[in-house]
Formats: sequence, C-alpha cells, structure tokens
Amino acid sequence: MPISITMRQPPSFRDKESELAMRIKQPFNVVAVGDLIQMVPFSNRNDPDIQALVQLMQKSDITFANNENTVVDRLTFRGPIAHMEADKDVAEDWRNMGIDMVTKANNHTFDCGDAGLVQNLEQLRRVGIDYVGTDYNTVEARLARFKTTPKGIVGFIGVYSETEDFSQLVGVPTRDPIVVTPDQLEQLRAIRDSILARRDEVSRPLGIPKPDPEGSVLVFGRQFRVKNASAEADEEVSGIRKRLEHHMGSKGPITYKNNSLRLNVSHSVTAEQMQQLRAIAGVEASDSADTLDAFDVHFRVAPKPGEYGYEMEPQDLRDILREVRSGKQFSDFLSVTVHWHQNRFSFQHYSFDHYPADYQIRFAREVIDNGADFFFAHGVHTLKGVEIYKGKPIFYGVSNFVFQNAQFRSWRDDAAGRVPASLEGPVVGDGEVNEGRWAWLDAPENKEALLVSADYTEGKLSRVLIYPADLGRTYRNGSMIGTPTRPTLEVANDILSRLSEYSQPFGTKITIEDGVGVIHIPSQ
Repeated sequence: MPISITMRQPPSFRDKESELAMRIKQPFNVVAVGDLIQMVPFSNRNDPDIQALVQLMQKSDITFANNENTVVDRLTFRGPIAHMEADKDVAEDWRNMGIDMVTKANNHTFDCGDAGLVQNLEQLRRVGIDYVGTDYNTVEARLARFKTTPKGIVGFIGVYSETEDFSQLVGVPTRDPIVVTPDQLEQLRAIRDSILARRDEVSRPLGIPKPDPEGSVLVFGRQFRVKNASAEADEEVSGIRKRLEHHMGSKGPITYKNNSLRLNVSHSVTAEQMQQLRAIAGVEASDSADTLDAFDVHFRVAPKPGEYGYEMEPQDLRDILREVRSGKQFSDFLSVTVHWHQNRFSFQHYSFDHYPADYQIRFAREVIDNGADFFFAHGVHTLKGVEIYKGKPIFYGVSNFVFQNAQFRSWRDDAAGRVPASLEGPVVGDGEVNEGRWAWLDAPENKEALLVSADYTEGKLSRVLIYPADLGRTYRNGSMIGTPTRPTLEVANDILSRLSEYSQPFGTKITIEDGVGVIHIPSQ
C-alpha cells in the first residue's frame, strides 16, 4: 500500500501578512508616556489627580516609557557625577506606577559614563523593568527585547535619532575659526540676518544672538573671522572649548552604544547665497549645483533660507528596520519608540516645533510598514501630533511625563561655580537661575504632556484615548514642580485642542470628552 507523505512548508515560506500581524486576539490595552526625568517618587501619594494617571498605567496590559535621567544607588555610586542622578527608589517608583519596559537610548544615556549607565541598568533589572535601546555594542543595542504577558509576547525597540553636529545657526563653534575677507564676513553676516528675519514666522523664535566680537561672525555653528579680528573672538572660542572638554571629561569612560539613527543635516540657502558660500569656500561656482559641502556643513538651495533638511544614514535605517521586522516575527505585539530633538527651522527656538520633520514621518511609517503595531516618540519638551497610519497609531511627540528639572544640581543654589543667592531672593525656578540658560524650560508648553492609551480588539486597533498631564501649567508649590497630575478641565481642553490642530495634517480627528481626547477607529 503506497505511503502518503505530507511535506511541511519550510520557514522561508512563512506568510508575511501573518508574521507581521498583531496576534493578540484578546482585548489588549497599551499605555505609553514620554521622558521620565524624575528625582523624587510620587506614585504612592493619595492625591486623586496623581492617581488618575498612575492607575491608567497600572491597569494596562503593558506600559512603555523613556528612562531619561540616571538612576543609581547613592550609597555605593561614586561617580562620575553629572546633574541628573536620582536614587534607586525612583526605579521602584516606576515599577509601582506599572511601567514594564523603558528605552534608555537618548541624549542623556551617558551622562555618568559607563559606570552610571551600568548601575542604571542594574537598578531597572532589580525592580523587574526591561530596557532596550542601549547595550555594550551596537548590535545588542538594536535588538528587540521581549516581555511575556498573560495575553502574549510583547516586543520593544528603542532608537535615538542623532546628529554628529547639530550645526545650529548660532550654535557652539567647536572647530577652529575660518578666516575670510572683510567683504566675505559681511556676506556671511547678511546670510545670518536673512535667516533671523524669518523669526516672526514661528510662535517661539530663536533668541537674538549676542553681538559678535569685532571682526567675526557666528553662523551655521561656525565662527568666521577676518585675519586681524579682535582677541575677544579667540577668547570666546577658547572658553567654549574648555567648557566642552570639562563636560565630556567629567562623564568618564564611554564604551556602550545607543541604537542610533544618525542624520545628515543640511541648511537651506538661496541660490545667490549659495554662490557666495562657494566663493568663500574656494569651490568653483556652478549655476546648476544646488548643494555644497563646506566648513563641515552641508548646504542646499531652496526658495528661502533657514530650513533644515535631514537624511537618515542608510545603513542605520536598514539595520533598524530589519530588526523591527524580525522583532515582530518573534513577538505577538511590537512597540517602537524614538527619542528625537530635530526642529524644521534654524530660526525657531529648540523644542518648540509642534510638527514633525519629513524624515520623522518617513521613519515612523516605515517602522509600521515593517511590522510595528505601536509607535511613539519623545525628546523635545513639547507636543506633536497623532497619526493613524494603516490602522496603527503614531504619536510624533508625547513630551515629558515627569519633569522635575528644577531639582537638578545645575538649577540649585549650591551648583558648582555659582554664588548662592540671598535668602531674601527668589526661590529656585523663579529667579536668577531661570533668567539665563534654562529659562525656556519654564515655558507653559514645557509643562504639559500626554499619556496615550491604545485599545486593541481581535488584533486590531479599536480606540485611542489621550490623557493630558499637567506638570506645572497651573501654579503649584516647589514639591510638586514637574510631577504629572490630571489637569483642570480648562487646561485639558486647551492641550487637546492644540493637539487636534497639530494632528490635522494627518487627517486625524480627535474629539474631546470630559477632558480626554478620543480617536475612534473605523472598523477594518
């Protein structure tokens, strides 16, 4: 009698649609919040406005966040010390809030060097919080990590979107001054002024830069100077370098890596300005050339000056998307988060751009195309819009969730290098300290955040709820500065109304119901 043999399909013939589908069929709730910049626990306080947010995190099936500052055991940790260290009870507070997984890939990952980072990771493990985005090499940092819940396996990937040199309009001149002729100096000054002239186009413009030392100009993050410029110009650059060297040296050894998405930044200039820059750089002029690499800065011709363009490093993008795909295959639900800081305009104050740059939209959508079920971003200290893309939520910016920055050493009266303020003077966060470098962080837009919640039914997104958080929009005493609370109805409606405006370019309709934003997802 002949024997019938049934051949199984090899793994290479797995169905792509099935492999990349959300496979949790039971009702499933996901909560995400942004930056945790926390110095003092608060989750056990019986304040109903605190508990209104904490309980949402505790009751979810999975809660994600960004571990921004460094958590250490102060009894044993001996540095290097930065200014954002918190004691280990903060990690316990995160666990009590219901936070399950965090990303550690951000611009403060290495504030305390490898020593602080490793102890931070140890504290997370001690309380049972899984971490992603940072590890002892890039390969490990890119990997998805997994957590098994009663309803299925959850995967998580953390990314840091970074530039080697922000090349800000009037940023830090870390390179040697570039010698130019007096006429060229005036051309460069005119280019800078043409960009600053666009300041009125945005609600929070870049501040007017301080006067340049005689015979020099700071633009595109570079100092240009004539041959016999004043000694003041050299002293300015020397002082900046010394501060940077001290800052970097104080971190100690750094060998660990972030899961970085590196960006190549370009500055827009007009065609006429491009010709001037070519002459200054000694590059042969060409009417047809619309790009220029000079002074370690990339320029491109555009109708108006002062707009940033970003190109993602192709290898980084491929590696990240490949891990998104494989991470989804090994999990039933996959979340991806990114920490990014990029504005669209160089004449806009950092952090106050409420709309994503083109590369951010492209990156988020490609992540969804490769299997992610949920995407959220943070980094800037303000809000960006929401998109529902192919039935999956994209939160372009949820801001800080905890922002207890007023307690940082650099803000305190005992900060190194500062003369203590008079006891009769203003309190921390309301005086001399805030009138300088960090004043912009006290803007109302920096004191609001989102807790986002997504419901899934039968493996499909069924509803998105957006809970605004007040970190100090309304007056509060110092012990509550930066702690998230449920806003008043007036503040909640204001936050959600603006979020709805920021989301309009994506066709997202947000209704406001009793101080909560609701996105109803059509049946798929």
